[in-house]
Amino acid sequence: MHIKTLSLHNYRGAQSLTMELQPRLNVLVGCNGAGKSTVLDAIALMLSWTISRIRSLGKKGNSISEEDIKIGEPNTSIEISFVDDDKQVKWLVGKSRQGHSAYLNFSDFSSLNKYIEKIQASITATKGQTNIPIFIFYPVGRAVTKISLDPRQKQTFDLMEVYDQALTGSSTFKTFFQWFREREDLENESRKFLNYSHDFIPDPQLEAVRSALKHFLPDFENLNVRRNPLRMEIQKRGQFFTINQLSDGEKCLIAMISDIARRLAIANPIGNPLEGDGIVLIDEIDLHLHPTWQRMIIPQLVKVFPNCQFIVSTHSPHVLTHVQPDNIFLLTQTPDNITVTQPSASYGKTVDRILEDLMGLDTTRPQQVSQDLHHIYQLIDQGQLPVAQQAITEMKAAIGNDPELVKAEVLIRRKEIIGR
Repeated sequence: MHIKTLSLHNYRGAQSLTMELQPRLNVLVGCNGAGKSTVLDAIALMLSWTISRIRSLGKKGNSISEEDIKIGEPNTSIEISFVDDDKQVKWLVGKSRQGHSAYLNFSDFSSLNKYIEKIQASITATKGQTNIPIFIFYPVGRAVTKISLDPRQKQTFDLMEVYDQALTGSSTFKTFFQWFREREDLENESRKFLNYSHDFIPDPQLEAVRSALKHFLPDFENLNVRRNPLRMEIQKRGQFFTINQLSDGEKCLIAMISDIARRLAIANPIGNPLEGDGIVLIDEIDLHLHPTWQRMIIPQLVKVFPNCQFIVSTHSPHVLTHVQPDNIFLLTQTPDNITVTQPSASYGKTVDRILEDLMGLDTTRPQQVSQDLHHIYQLIDQGQLPVAQQAITEMKAAIGNDPELVKAEVLIRRKEIIGR
């Protein structure tokens, strides 16, 4: 299951935009304000109708705000289609300004309703023992600010729990930590009841989370809740830390990967949960991550969750050098529209090449440094060797023993030898 096309009409900065998405991975790239969040927000809005109607057929999803209608236009619409079992499902949501009439076929959910009826029939026939897709959006504001292990007021443990706060809820991962404690309590109860015998089977949902974390972070293990005092711990290279003691990057990555695995485990009671279907949206996937982790995040996501479609945005060249060009969408905001192009090359390129070729930077150095280096080479070409050497000495004091300065000094010595 995956989104095939997305079409925006007069939505925010997009007058007319249609994107043909890849089944597994789609990486949105562009300057601030280029339209990355516009695309992600539009998809999240449309998927909210899927979640709402799976819970209750006919229930409405999120509406387009009048503020999202392109300035000067009377109405807007978003249309989306995805493929499930080789069948196309399509629906459209529109919005008109007050005082303007809606145009023909403004909203259409007939195809979506048929898809939802099929899912609901399967849930009913199996009494909830069936696999369903997940839909998640992790916005740029996600953060682990406080670990809450307090029991939830309502513990459902049913299939529909997978959609709680999936697209529009809190991005603090509070639900995950509470869920983990609840599942671990049940697991510990089962272990105690069986008196640690060989009949004990670890909780399959927790095992899915543990497996996912092991693939992403092999240096981390034994995520668990301790009771005196109440805290969540994880073992990092043999040493235990509370989650709050980890860096923002570590906390955010652990929480996000665990939450994806948790939702897949809830949604897939049959088979390997990590192989479940789903659509996952992540804004600024490189958020808080060291370049080493930025490089591994995309390859690991598609490996660990092989049947999920990922639609993510990034500002990181370290992410893009591990992505094939067919999976990259370069967004540009023009005066009237958002345009999309795709690069001819990306995978395996150096960070410098990604910055220059894909992200539009003329140089990887500060402009003043580039100008000073250019001036030194001009002085050398003009034979002003003492002046060039003095400029090199001054630049070394500012930027250190740079390879370009070493090269310039070699040129000076050569010219001095030839001139003797």
